[in-house]
Amino acid sequence: MSGLQVPKRIHIIPLGYEEDRIVEPAISYEADIALLLEPDPDSEEIHQPEYHERVRAHLDDAGIEIENVKCDIFNLYSSLGTIAELADEFREHNVYVNLASGSKVTAIGGMIACMATGAVPYYVRAESYAGGDENPVATGVKGIETLPKYHIEEPEPQHISILDYVSSQEPVTKHDLIDFGKREELPFISRYDTDGVQNPDRGYYRRLNTQIIEPLLTRGFIDVEKHSKYQYVAVTDSGSNQLQAFRYLLNEQ
Repeated sequence: MSGLQVPKRIHIIPLGYEEDRIVEPAISYEADIALLLEPDPDSEEIHQPEYHERVRAHLDDAGIEIENVKCDIFNLYSSLGTIAELADEFREHNVYVNLASGSKVTAIGGMIACMATGAVPYYVRAESYAGGDENPVATGVKGIETLPKYHIEEPEPQHISILDYVSSQEPVTKHDLIDFGKREELPFISRYDTDGVQNPDRGYYRRLNTQIIEPLLTRGFIDVEKHSKYQYVAVTDSGSNQLQAFRYLLNEQ
């Protein structure tokens, strides 16, 4: 049948200090595309071992398409956000995430991303651990295990939109947020039926408080301070981390 779209096997693989635990699972699971999460190759802080080129060569020899994706694999929110964004981008395919080939924080971020997006996490057990500066941390593969995961709800896209707006414009007033909600047709505005309402502005503020401000305040993602007659909203460090992790949801807004 012409035009039939067959889902591809997509492997998201942090390019850490591993070789066998990257190559063998991708080949064993017959990956079509390997998305290699690599630190900035020009960074002076990150050592790029020579065996990374062997990794690429082995994958290429196996007929696996390779795409390099920039990611700070030693930062939780960069890892979580990058993996979740890729899993969402390829959601029409079968997405697998290697939790063994990067750092510990990459594994944590990858697992959370899998729980949020439905991608399949797997862990690769090594035969031995005897790495060095110029050698992979582990050698050989003793087993590959897909891991159970529990679904977690992604944050509301409109919450991420608000965090993104406040982060770029802060401090902003609640009136600014209502104007932004109108421009972007966010649900807290667009789902408000003002027909027959004598004072719709009061309703806008009520919906802003109950659907946006209170949930974000409860989670510690924003601060609200009152100056004169205005209340100003600013993003906290936790809110910035949330935005970094789930920024990809802006594409769905």
